[in-house]
Amino acid sequence: MIPVDSIDYCRDVLRRSGSTFAMAFKVLPPHQRDAMTAFYAFCRLVDDAVDESGDTQGARAEVARWSDRLDKIYSGKPEGQVDLALGWAVEHFEIQKRHLELILEGVAQDISVRTYDSFDDLYEYCYRVASSVGLVCVSILGELDAELELYAELTGIAVQLTNILRDVGEDAQRGRIYIPLQDLEAFGVSRQQLLEGREDEALDDLFRFEVARTRHYYNMAQASLPGGRQHELFFAETLRETYLKLFDRLEQFGVRLDSPKVSLKKSEKIGIAAKRRLHPGTIIAAMGRRSRLYRHHHVGGQSHG
Repeated sequence: MIPVDSIDYCRDVLRRSGSTFAMAFKVLPPHQRDAMTAFYAFCRLVDDAVDESGDTQGARAEVARWSDRLDKIYSGKPEGQVDLALGWAVEHFEIQKRHLELILEGVAQDISVRTYDSFDDLYEYCYRVASSVGLVCVSILGELDAELELYAELTGIAVQLTNILRDVGEDAQRGRIYIPLQDLEAFGVSRQQLLEGREDEALDDLFRFEVARTRHYYNMAQASLPGGRQHELFFAETLRETYLKLFDRLEQFGVRLDSPKVSLKKSEKIGIAAKRRLHPGTIIAAMGRRSRLYRHHHVGGQSHG
């Protein structure tokens, strides 16, 4: 049974955040929308708790507290409203605990790690903070298997690399360098140069290399999803296409340390979502999913009566 009051609480969290996801979730079927809302509320509360903790020690304590709460959710003893709603989503959509744990590990990593030596190190971070989110979303939106795991992983990497390039100047001002130090060295760019915001030809070459690598991950993510499943995962594809368009714009204007943050207009986001949602293939896929869920919950249940 859906915990109505808890889902309502999560909707309030989503509304108060001002996130564009409040609009995006409306195109989903009710149960998927409720599960995604509960998942968003979990992520939002974890981020807020860490941000408001005041110092590194407090932030780590908040991550540990949420880890304990996650244990209780999976043992059937949720503590609060968000925990109840997420517990329902976990059970209804078979969300793996490990994927939620990865999100907490990513938050913990961001507390103390300020640089990454190699791309392998950065990849692990991106997997924790972004691919993990994709894995949970795909579990809600479809039936998670090896194909969809790869799609969620690659999409998450591409999305997080886009965030890193978009925010590279802002992060440098805060003393954070996400671009691998090995890449800086290969292009003759010093750590101090990034932190001081000094642009030159070597830095432009470095950014072009990072852009090319990010494009590669978008291409692999798209190729990893068989054509027949694109409509089943229309919402995930909407998010991927939205970020891809953002990345295209970032590439068009060029990555700079001092440039304004690139963004998309609300109308552009709505256009992408509408195109995906109203595609005949999406409607047919939704009908097939409803039919499978009905057989699972009703026909299957009756056969054991």
